[in-house]
Amino acid sequence: MFRNQVTRTFVCCLMLLLGSFSVMAQTEYEVKYEKFTGKIGPYAITLFMFPNDADEDAEVGYYYYNDRPKTHFKLQLVEYAAINAKGSMHLVLKEFSPRGNHTGTFDGQRELRGDGYVGTFTNSKGKKYHFELMQQYE
Repeated sequence: MFRNQVTRTFVCCLMLLLGSFSVMAQTEYEVKYEKFTGKIGPYAITLFMFPNDADEDAEVGYYYYNDRPKTHFKLQLVEYAAINAKGSMHLVLKEFSPRGNHTGTFDGQRELRGDGYVGTFTNSKGKKYHFELMQQYE
């Protein structure tokens, strides 16, 4: 329990340091999100992360391919760890299809003093793609 509280506090503080959050309306209420745009290999995506649930194994956001905006892939936090004092962290997120199947993994570096999240995306068949995402401020 203590680890979960420390983890949640750490991530919430980290997210607050990132600056302003964009707001996206949900069906029942509004939640603050960080919005990222970029690519997984040649595929353009839009990704939303929210800091409310920061425990490992918690859902922390979703993304969609820009050519299929109604198909959302949920993201689950697997691992995060500070890399250095300059504001970089190692961040691993699992992707889940709308049916709940684990279909991929993002493994990369998040620049907390910058706006990027870059690394390798591995799909369920083991194929690897470079991904590069930049935070969008609206």
